[in-house]
Amino acid sequence: MKECQVCKTCFSDSVNICPTDGMPTVHTLAGEPLLEGKYQLDCRLGQGGMGIVYKARHAYLKTQLAIKVILPDLVGNDPQLVTRFRQEALAAAAIRHQNVVSVTDYGVIDGTVPFLVMEYVEGESLHDMLAREKKLSPDRALDLMTAICAGVGAAHDQGIVHRDLKPLNIMICSGRPNMSQAVKILDFGLAKIKSGELLGSFVQAQTTGLMGSPYYMAPEQWADEEPDSRSDVYSLGVMLFQMLAGDVPFKAASIPAIMKKHISDPAPSLTSVGITASPELELAILHALQKDKSRRTESVDDLVDELRAAVRPEGRPTESIARPALSSLKITTRPPRSNVFVDSVGIGLTPENGTLLVEGMQSGNHHLRVSHAGFQDWFGDVRCDGQPQEIVAELRAAGSVSSIAIPRPNLDSTTPMAAVSFPHIVASQRLDPEQTVVQTAQQSNYDVSVATVPPPAKKSRLSPILLGIGGLFTLFLIGIIGVGGAYWAGLFGGSGTTGNSANSSPTPGPTPAAAGTYEMIPIPGGTFTMGRNVDPWEYGEHVVQVGSFAMGKTEVTNAQYLEFIKATKHVTPPHWIYFQPIQGTEKRPISFVSRDDAIAYARWFSLQHGGTYRLPTEQEWEYAARNGDAGNQFPWGDDWVDGNAIMGRADGEHADVGSKPQGANKWGVLDLIGNVYEWTSTEYYRYPGSEEKVGERKDSKGHISVRGGSADEDRAVKKVSSTWRAFVPKDTKNKALGFRLVKE
Repeated sequence: MKECQVCKTCFSDSVNICPTDGMPTVHTLAGEPLLEGKYQLDCRLGQGGMGIVYKARHAYLKTQLAIKVILPDLVGNDPQLVTRFRQEALAAAAIRHQNVVSVTDYGVIDGTVPFLVMEYVEGESLHDMLAREKKLSPDRALDLMTAICAGVGAAHDQGIVHRDLKPLNIMICSGRPNMSQAVKILDFGLAKIKSGELLGSFVQAQTTGLMGSPYYMAPEQWADEEPDSRSDVYSLGVMLFQMLAGDVPFKAASIPAIMKKHISDPAPSLTSVGITASPELELAILHALQKDKSRRTESVDDLVDELRAAVRPEGRPTESIARPALSSLKITTRPPRSNVFVDSVGIGLTPENGTLLVEGMQSGNHHLRVSHAGFQDWFGDVRCDGQPQEIVAELRAAGSVSSIAIPRPNLDSTTPMAAVSFPHIVASQRLDPEQTVVQTAQQSNYDVSVATVPPPAKKSRLSPILLGIGGLFTLFLIGIIGVGGAYWAGLFGGSGTTGNSANSSPTPGPTPAAAGTYEMIPIPGGTFTMGRNVDPWEYGEHVVQVGSFAMGKTEVTNAQYLEFIKATKHVTPPHWIYFQPIQGTEKRPISFVSRDDAIAYARWFSLQHGGTYRLPTEQEWEYAARNGDAGNQFPWGDDWVDGNAIMGRADGEHADVGSKPQGANKWGVLDLIGNVYEWTSTEYYRYPGSEEKVGERKDSKGHISVRGGSADEDRAVKKVSSTWRAFVPKDTKNKALGFRLVKE
């Protein structure tokens, strides 16, 4: 089976180019995308610590399904895993309850790769709900916990302990009249397969270790004791606290510190974090969070009873919830007749007038892509909150501008800046009768993997390096790590994806190419003239003094970024396959990374190698690209030379870093022009004296400077030079954008 690198659509082995994206397809699973002659794989929804989840349909019944395929690398490391997995699939299928995602079938591809067939649900995860709403009222929390505990209790009745309850494993389905019918619990199928008996295999496969998510793990799980139903009760107590307080009760800057809090620190009260709560509610939560499981709430039924008595002491009826708020989205494309994708799902062509109305958009963030033959794809994001939204997507002719959609419009144009390059989201006006209307139920976050994602609205990237642990605490930690390492894939950052999807956290595997050393070139400080009084966005020449620093000889490569992924379990770039760079691209520059991703890499690199590594300032970058006080227009001199930079590639494909040594600056730094744009650490600002040239640029407030041009740009069209400037939002992720580091 082959798969598109961009839209993740599945194809037979004979399809080499995705008909939608025009991107080369790559091999993923062996064989055709039809399992056992009846399950047609449509597209990959996500991947996690153990498996890959596909949206699928029954070839005969035409019903939608979610199919999880266990990673081939993991199976190869444990020949007995197929047999054991089948036993656990049978156990999962035995849980028949409206609040548990049902497992309907099991199979094995080519006798070696097992897969599960599950019901496909639409909605949002509890993780996303809490990210949006922050805190819930006690009434809503009770309704949620009642439904969650009903499903968990059904599993406990079968002798099955979940072991990894967390908000990402709870789905709130759309279109249900009340919470009791809306809640679905995920990932029971692997409840026992994550137990200690298989940890040896998992260590060998480098995929997992601790059973559970650190923020939600019961104290006995940290001690590697066999969990029971009361361990699930503790995880539910953490979730209940989070629903009411807006955050988890135990937080720290490292895994060992989190462990210590779970094991020895008393649970905080709601009052201590500024939440007004009755004594009965406080006691119900603290009972569920007892360290000693013999003193903990005995069962999920008891937890619900205590919570109900605290919240509705007079027997008030259960709160009935409305279905999640839906939005309408008006998308206008230029040109018309363009393909529109929402969360990687094609929803149709815009008509002749260019306007498509999409009804039924679920609340939350959605990723948009618009494509048209002969034009570069347009990317954007929209947040739906129940109100009408409007997007203008203006595509650029292929080869004329960067696919990063840098905001550099014609100054005489009357087109609004935001409509040129980034989504312009406003309240929708009255729609024209001829607009095409599309009814859609968006896919939703459906986590069915072993990987973990943190509580919402926290974007910190915690280091995996276990520092400052001494004495007996060190010995205790080593005992835990010795059986599997810290399992916390995806713990730090990223919001959920949509559809029945595994978390986007990586599964480290064999390194495709050695990352090698990241060579730094010393650059002596000095004074130079920044800017050029030619292009309006570069206008305002001014003298700048720069201190000495060292700059990466090249941009950071895919292979080097992979080492960071393996060490930290940071989210993988979306175009990678099986958590790995596409074969043959290991030495190409990393792309599809936000500024925060680049900063996280720099922090990790600093810990690994000592010193302070960071993104360059815009001043440092231009100083290096202009050869300091020489003030050259290009790193190699004052005249453009064809072949000195990786630009003008029709397919937009990058080249290995350092492929153009003739384009180096005088100190030997390579690829400052072309290949990928490079993040800097500098927010957009106007050069002195540029007011009349560029105006206020209010639309770029908070945007970050990027430098250097990209592989798909034509030098004859865009005059990229050492002084050329562009600005994008800091969360931009694009094929044309990477980074390099500097060292202080």
